[in-house]
Amino acid sequence: MTKCIVIGQGSQLIQLIRELFSLKITPDNLRIITVNGEFNLSCIEFLKYYKIDYFIVDKSTFISTLGHYIEGHKPDCVISLSNPFIIPKEILSLKPQFINFHPGILPFYKGSLSTVHSLINKESFVGGTWHYITPEVDQGNILKVFNIDIKDDNAFTLNHKIYSLGISYLEKVLEKVSNKDKGVPQDKLGKFYYNKFPDVSHLDSELQEKILFFPPKFIQ
Repeated sequence: MTKCIVIGQGSQLIQLIRELFSLKITPDNLRIITVNGEFNLSCIEFLKYYKIDYFIVDKSTFISTLGHYIEGHKPDCVISLSNPFIIPKEILSLKPQFINFHPGILPFYKGSLSTVHSLINKESFVGGTWHYITPEVDQGNILKVFNIDIKDDNAFTLNHKIYSLGISYLEKVLEKVSNKDKGVPQDKLGKFYYNKFPDVSHLDSELQEKILFFPPKFIQ
C-alpha cells in the first residue's frame, strides 16, 4: 500500500494521516478531500505544513473531485473516516479499494450517532468497525470490529476512545486490503440511525448529561 486518497475532517483526519506517515506513506503519495469550516482550520493548516495535496469540497463538488483525484492519482486505496458524504455507485466501480471507519459496532448500529444511541440503549460497551464501502450505507464486508467497555464515560470520552483505537488498527486493515481479504459479510441485523440528535428528555439526568456531552460541540 503506497498511495492513498483520504476523505475526512478535523482532529480525526490529522491522527489518521500521522498513522499513515508511520506506515511509510509519504505526503506526496497522499491526496486529501476535506471540508471548509472554522472547526477544520487546524486540519487545513496541518495539510499545508506537510505540503499535502488537498481539496476542499461541499456536497455539490464532492463526487467530481473524488473522481478527478482517482483518475489522476491512481491510488491503491480510498480511506473514508469522519466523512460527511456518501460515495455513489459510479465512483465505487472505479479501480481502488474503498474502506470506511464507522464509529459504531456493525451491523447493530448503522448510520449516525452510534455512541449516543448506545448510551440511550444502556449498552455495556461501544466500538468501531472498519469495513469495505458499498452503495448500501454501512453494510459492506467487515475488516475489523472492536469493542470498548463503557466505564465512567460520556459521549465525548467514548468518541475519542473509538477513533483512537480505530486508527491504531489501520495497519492491520490495510494489510488485509493489500492481500485482497474480502472481509466478513454482515448479518442482516441491527438498526439504521439517522443523523438527527434524539430527544433525551425522558431519560434520567445523569444519563442525559453523559449523552449531551457530545463532540464536536456540547449540546445544551
